[in-house]
Amino acid sequence: MAVELALLLIAAVLLYFVLTRQVYDTVDQELTQQATTIVEELENTRYPYWNQEIISFSTHFIGSVTLVGANGVLLFASDQELIGRGGSEVTMALQKAMEGETAILSTGTLLRKSNLRVIAMPVHLGGDRVVAVIMLGRSTAEIHSFFELMYLMGGLLGLISMLVSGYAGFVMARQALKPMDEIGQAATRFAEGDLSCRVEMTSRDREIRGLMRTLNKMFGDLESSISAQKRFTADASHELRIPLTILRGEIEVALLRSRKPAEYQEVLRQQLDIIERMHRIVDGLLVLARADAGLLELAQEEVDLSLLVEEVGQHHLTLLSSKDVRLDMQVIDGLTVIGDEHRLSRVLFNLMNNAYKHSPANTTLTLKAFPDNDFAIIEVTDQGPGIGAEHIPHIFDRFYRSDESRCREAGGAGLGLAISKRIVEAHEGQLEVESEPGKGATFRVRLPLASADPELMKRLHRMVKTGNSRSILP
Repeated sequence: MAVELALLLIAAVLLYFVLTRQVYDTVDQELTQQATTIVEELENTRYPYWNQEIISFSTHFIGSVTLVGANGVLLFASDQELIGRGGSEVTMALQKAMEGETAILSTGTLLRKSNLRVIAMPVHLGGDRVVAVIMLGRSTAEIHSFFELMYLMGGLLGLISMLVSGYAGFVMARQALKPMDEIGQAATRFAEGDLSCRVEMTSRDREIRGLMRTLNKMFGDLESSISAQKRFTADASHELRIPLTILRGEIEVALLRSRKPAEYQEVLRQQLDIIERMHRIVDGLLVLARADAGLLELAQEEVDLSLLVEEVGQHHLTLLSSKDVRLDMQVIDGLTVIGDEHRLSRVLFNLMNNAYKHSPANTTLTLKAFPDNDFAIIEVTDQGPGIGAEHIPHIFDRFYRSDESRCREAGGAGLGLAISKRIVEAHEGQLEVESEPGKGATFRVRLPLASADPELMKRLHRMVKTGNSRSILP
């Protein structure tokens, strides 16, 4: 508003000077033309008839007409004497005209109603001799009225303009701040616990839309983090409840009466097994929580996947033979990937243990590793009871167990496949399953080969040179 008012004032001042100059020029031109006309008539008329000519002129002239002789005698005045009304300025103009020059002046400010615009023009006879001075004065009343109306209209228009501009500015500001109100409301709802709350992309302003996208991304990240924490707490409390109950029950039973040292040792060994199980559950939940939050730390190093698969298979030979399960390994040499060897080894152990638990006696477990374009494929196939179609979409959910293939009697906490999937995805790979009831199951891992990403290889070599081989994979 202040800026607009200043602009209006500047515009009004400029308009005043322009119009004033224009009015001066117009009035002066008319006075000069009329004064020239009467002077020419007087100069072409004999002196005795001047009175008749000037009376005729004053009848048609709107204003004051005064004729002063060269000796200073007032020869004619149409209404009031201009010399008396104009003061020293009119006297100076009269003197200047007596010297043969035309003078134009205002008796005060032009825009005052009572003032006059006066011209003094010499009358010559016989060449350059000044015999009289004709003075014409025009009232500025009409000009004053015109400017008064113009000021009134300008003031009204300015006031209307300010009101309209103020209202438009209010509407525009309200419209501009509306997205900020929506952002504030969304943030308040989110802080109150509505984690699914998002800011609607209603603004057309590019910067505000960018802010909204950033806030929505932040809300999404916070929702994922908070949901991961809640899920971790719920999963931990759910899964640890049974071991803790068993642990407490065994301790209470052991304290019911005095026992021999050997009996106490047996109880402690059983409790140690339970504690080990709880440790595995907590460790698995922490890995999943980090993966959910995008904070799973992985080493970036060249991993001989072929050798790793063979080593994992060799580790399971004794275990498989105890169940009369044969191992058929089909591994292609030269498969190299970029990643964390320890994490990948954990994936393979999880898949092999899962296959072992569901392989009947006198069956074959197949372990394959082979290239497929830019990917390394690892397949673990058992000849167990298989997985029903209704269970496959949930097979990688934490703590999920189907009656057919993931019962508690098989052992484990129900976290192995969920952890394996997160680790594979952190390596930009995929873990999937194919199965039919009664036909066993095949778990397939797809990992990008190191040769498929030259830039990653270059980055790895630079990291090795600097002694830093760990980073957070996206």
